[in-house]
Amino acid sequence: EEAIRSVLLQHYPNLEYMIIDGGSTDHSVDMIKKYEQWLAYWVSEPDEGQAHAINKGINRATGDIVAWVHADDMLFPGACFKMAKAFLAHPDAALIYGAGAKIDKNNSVVKTVKSRPYDQELIRTRCFIFQPSTFIEKKVLEKVGVLDESLHYWMDWDLYLRICKRFSVVRIEDSIGMWRAHEETKTRAGGYTEQRREIALIGKKNNGLLDRNNVTF
Repeated sequence: EEAIRSVLLQHYPNLEYMIIDGGSTDHSVDMIKKYEQWLAYWVSEPDEGQAHAINKGINRATGDIVAWVHADDMLFPGACFKMAKAFLAHPDAALIYGAGAKIDKNNSVVKTVKSRPYDQELIRTRCFIFQPSTFIEKKVLEKVGVLDESLHYWMDWDLYLRICKRFSVVRIEDSIGMWRAHEETKTRAGGYTEQRREIALIGKKNNGLLDRNNVTF
């Protein structure tokens, strides 16, 4: 509910908000129905994983700018207005990312996440772009493709690499998104080996056999 409210309470006048639920058997559907009059679309059905679910939303989206908020994450107040202002100020930008925060179950800030200055070389081997604070031009995704549904952990970084190779990326200092840190999150609960395998595969695909992550992992 906090994730939903963080989006709706942006009070952004031209918002197309969709919720893609993977067939939850808890109270999620009841919670979605509570807010459905303010939603452009929602569905609760089995899917093929996180990337597949996000792609379903992206492919239905009709707006100029897209972003996704996971069920346990939130947006800072005013985030949509700040991003819209940034895209107007940088009309050539394909992707804009900002600062944010890691929060706990009680919404207390565990760590402030600053937006690191954009580095075209560093992004090839390290994902320093904070996903909860990232918005992307929709027409760019029509050119580079959406998330790779074969990836389970680092699909956002793989997408950023495809965008960064061809288009302009802009960094802003505003706080945009919040990532909730708890033991059940996928990146914490997931296996070390599997995550490193994906990092190596992404490095090899985007940078070649001699990619640092591919050689290391």
